[in-house]
Amino acid sequence: MAVTEIRAFPVNSTVVMRSTLFALANLGATLQTYNEESGVIVATVSRWLGLQKQEVVARVRSFEQTCQLELDAPDVEKARELLQLIATYVRDGGRVQANATMQWVDLQRQQASKAKRQELTGKARTLLSGGGSGSNLPAVVEEGATNLPVVTDAADPAQPGPSLNAPVAIPDNPGVLVKNNRQMLLELKVDPQTFTDRTGFVNMCQVCYAPALRGSAFCPNCGRPMTLEAVQPELRGNAQKSARSGLTYGLVGLALNVVPLLILVLPALLAEPATAPLLDRIRETLSPLTIALAAILGILPAMVCGFLALRQGQRAAWFLNLPAVLEQNGRGQAGLGTALGWLSIYAGVAWILLIVIALL
Repeated sequence: MAVTEIRAFPVNSTVVMRSTLFALANLGATLQTYNEESGVIVATVSRWLGLQKQEVVARVRSFEQTCQLELDAPDVEKARELLQLIATYVRDGGRVQANATMQWVDLQRQQASKAKRQELTGKARTLLSGGGSGSNLPAVVEEGATNLPVVTDAADPAQPGPSLNAPVAIPDNPGVLVKNNRQMLLELKVDPQTFTDRTGFVNMCQVCYAPALRGSAFCPNCGRPMTLEAVQPELRGNAQKSARSGLTYGLVGLALNVVPLLILVLPALLAEPATAPLLDRIRETLSPLTIALAAILGILPAMVCGFLALRQGQRAAWFLNLPAVLEQNGRGQAGLGTALGWLSIYAGVAWILLIVIALL
């Protein structure tokens, strides 16, 4: 499914045009049209082992020292891959030269594989022919246009690329290899004045690969935060909110532990005779109704609030331990809420043990 992506770049249109061209060349696309005056690039990408051809169209509109790129790609994956490469080249021009060198290395590997296949094919033909007498004849070199020097314009940045018919040697300053619409391999030299290191003032969103000026709090394309300062207010608010919630749950859990005290212990204290042991008097006042009321209204809710207080305290501690959170407001509340949560849980366990011991 074809998709259209639009990105704004804080650089001039020439940088974006050539970055798009080199990104397409790095992906093995065949160049159909390239015009810096109109800002249009048309290329063909192959899929399914070259059986399917799809078009990629890029339009660059210039706005003084900034520009806008409109990219039509055959699918989302190809669009994201191209946008990532373009933004990388715009931000760090040295990556263009590095990827160009890798193109030449891959070309060397292809040439070595082709020579090995030809050698194996020659050996197979020799074995199949039974080692005929023609194997001892001297080799004949055919004269043709391939041995003639190619006359090119020195001012033209597009020079004929290497051929796989001869060993490929990587030059000192390798250019980017681009295939044109006549299936000819061209070498485009990288202009060091155009592709410079802009990492000092250009940043890149790691989600949508949109470039932005360094220091921008949010991505201009998708709106996601790009700096720690952009997320500090939200993180700080979440930490304080979790700390307050933990303290509230701890206090509620501690207050709910008063319910079994009123239902189980207070009637035993008021029971006669007053000289009998307290455990015996609690045993006499126990009934299925009082146990159910104490468990439903006090013990179980208190333990649940204790667990919630522990959870909110851990959440607040996680936020406060982030490097982006500079202020530590709420750490005391989180610690107190955690302590009250444990106290509520232990108190609930103690009430359960008291009931079990009284029933024995």
